Amino acid sequence: MEKEDVLTALGTIGAVLAVLLAAASFTGRWPTDSNEYSSYTLQACAWLEGRLDLGKDYPWLELAVVDGKYYVSFPPFPSFVLLPFAAIFGKNTPDHLISLAFTVLGIVYAMKIYKRMKGNMECAAGAVLFLFLSNGYLFIAMRGWVWFLAQTLYFSLMLMAIDQALAGHEGCSAAALACAFGCRPMAIFYAPLLAVIAFRRWKIRHLDGCVLEWIKEKSLHLIPAVLIICIYMGLNAARFGSPFEFGHNYLPEFVREKQFDIRYVPDHFRQMFRLPKAGGKNGALIYDCFDWTAVWLLTPMSVLFLLAWAKAVWKGQKTFETMVLPILLAAHLMFLCCHRTLGGFQFGNRYLVDMLPILYYAILFWKPQGKGYAALFMSMGMMGFAVNLLGTVMAYHLAK
Repeated sequence: MEKEDVLTALGTIGAVLAVLLAAASFTGRWPTDSNEYSSYTLQACAWLEGRLDLGKDYPWLELAVVDGKYYVSFPPFPSFVLLPFAAIFGKNTPDHLISLAFTVLGIVYAMKIYKRMKGNMECAAGAVLFLFLSNGYLFIAMRGWVWFLAQTLYFSLMLMAIDQALAGHEGCSAAALACAFGCRPMAIFYAPLLAVIAFRRWKIRHLDGCVLEWIKEKSLHLIPAVLIICIYMGLNAARFGSPFEFGHNYLPEFVREKQFDIRYVPDHFRQMFRLPKAGGKNGALIYDCFDWTAVWLLTPMSVLFLLAWAKAVWKGQKTFETMVLPILLAAHLMFLCCHRTLGGFQFGNRYLVDMLPILYYAILFWKPQGKGYAALFMSMGMMGFAVNLLGTVMAYHLAK
């Protein structure tokens, strides 16, 4: 990056950290706090002790129970990240600060993506602030709780995967995607997109090349990603008897009811459009802090994505992003709606946050022009920021 680009990135990082610290000052949720939901740290400590299970029950955590042993029920990559910290700090590993560090890393990669796709950093700060502050990411960035830590790592790793694909580094992109998969398995939905981005970059240098030649040339670059996936599978098999089982099916709640079922879809789909309720004090609206609320209000980038996509279709663009990417996003959304829960306690539709790196890329790809779109971008960005900041403060106060 040039000096001006570095200053823009530092200013953007400073702005995001300032907002998070301001929210912490109102909620008392400081990044230096101890972490009561430190499943990944406990798992890292157990590994360092030479065991795969936690050794005992922690009733307030979501743990898989197999043959009387207690295991962390989430994809394991964050525990690999925490291993060196757990070796130093033990169970006092600063999960919140580590999560915050990954937020900073994500901002850096979001800026790099903007520069690669736009060629300059003219409006990069506004776009990146929209990405990180005008949706539910603001809420999860406040804490290193087990659920949120997985998402902040996923968010940064997906941005890294996109950036490396744009740079033509297929191996690094695939490895970042494999790491993201170990945080949130839904990352796999976007493997085709990353492959297309990387192939386009390769095609610039090999005008007469075909897909088979590209695969043959780059196949060895995928070895790190394959090894990462193999580690997950081996760990799953050792703990749960199946290479494809991360442990959620052994949670007591999912033993009683199915984790995924098509019958959950209608109610969950309705929650995407659930409005705040009237009846608050002095005419205030009442926002729910459980599951989803109106997507257009709490996740306004989804609206801007749909408008940009519609304009691209209207102009007759026939790219992978226009023709196939909406199908991948719809499949991801359908997968989420089939899940028994929509993320529990939250503000900002936190499961939908996983889609935002892809929406960010797509909007930059289509480059929607016009003063009208710019005005809508600014107004919806400010609306999303205000609602999510105030909602985050409210939600964490209610949780005390």
